Amino acid sequence: MSMNELKKQLKERNIGKLYFFTGPEQFLVKYYINEIIRILLPENVRSFNCNVFEEKVTFKQIEDAVSVFPAFSDRRVVVVKESSLFKTGESQQRYDDFFSSLPDYICLIFTHTEPDKRTSLYKSLKKYAMVVECEWQKADALAKWVVKVFASYNKKISANDAAFLVNLLDPDMTLIYHEIEKIVCYMGEKTQVTRDVITDIVSRSSKAKVFDLIDAMSQRRMSDALKIMDELIELKEPVPLIMAMIGRQLFILLKMKRLEQKRVPPPEMAKLLGIMPYFIDKTRKQAANFSADVLKRLAYKCAETDLAVKTGQIDGRLAIELLLMEIS
Repeated sequence: MSMNELKKQLKERNIGKLYFFTGPEQFLVKYYINEIIRILLPENVRSFNCNVFEEKVTFKQIEDAVSVFPAFSDRRVVVVKESSLFKTGESQQRYDDFFSSLPDYICLIFTHTEPDKRTSLYKSLKKYAMVVECEWQKADALAKWVVKVFASYNKKISANDAAFLVNLLDPDMTLIYHEIEKIVCYMGEKTQVTRDVITDIVSRSSKAKVFDLIDAMSQRRMSDALKIMDELIELKEPVPLIMAMIGRQLFILLKMKRLEQKRVPPPEMAKLLGIMPYFIDKTRKQAANFSADVLKRLAYKCAETDLAVKTGQIDGRLAIELLLMEIS
């Protein structure tokens, strides 16, 4: 089930009997479950008509909760989060019989971030439930969402600055939302979110730091590159992950050079590279400091060094320092 279909149901207040929310973006999972509860249950009767079960729940408990008639309401909501039934549960036939005969007054919601698709419960939910996959959102969608969230606090942020904020962080809406709250508290009565405020308040993600790392290396600023490397290590990022992020950025630069040769327009280039349009110019400048042959060699060296670390041939920190020297 697409997100658009779910939004249509919510808008029309046409809520079904069985939902299955899955995927890594838990902010969206929580948001849509809360919306369903808000639409179905007036606040003064929610405590009577809403059950939430966590992990270790038996199928009998779910059956019992579903069989209870709503009190002072037309509907009743039962939420089952990250259930252990996805590991060991009943037969598929029993789930099929149960889900196919849910009473009209019930809204039963299952959630699981990474369910085992081989289990009977998953197969039965796939068959009878409205499945909503909440994946990590793309950068442009997140930037538009950031503008809306700031607006809800009576704050204004430009599209470019919203994109800048998104690219400082991992694509986790909960994390981004917390950073927005920090900015709002810091701003007080001021209404315009500026780039300086974002830079002062927001904790840069490892992804953003790797971008800065490559930037420093491309400009032969070795001391700055080593400082950023130290920051990444202080964040307790595993060396293989740092190597992987460096390698990914090198491949982006290589792909950028190829797209430039083909005269691909910047907006299309951003989509193909998987980055925000705002960062196209910066990425282009990074790529300009390397030839395509050098980028290929460095990407190969990165993979070679990563293997040496994983096989214990060289210390992780030393390996990254040597790689930085090679790039610079």
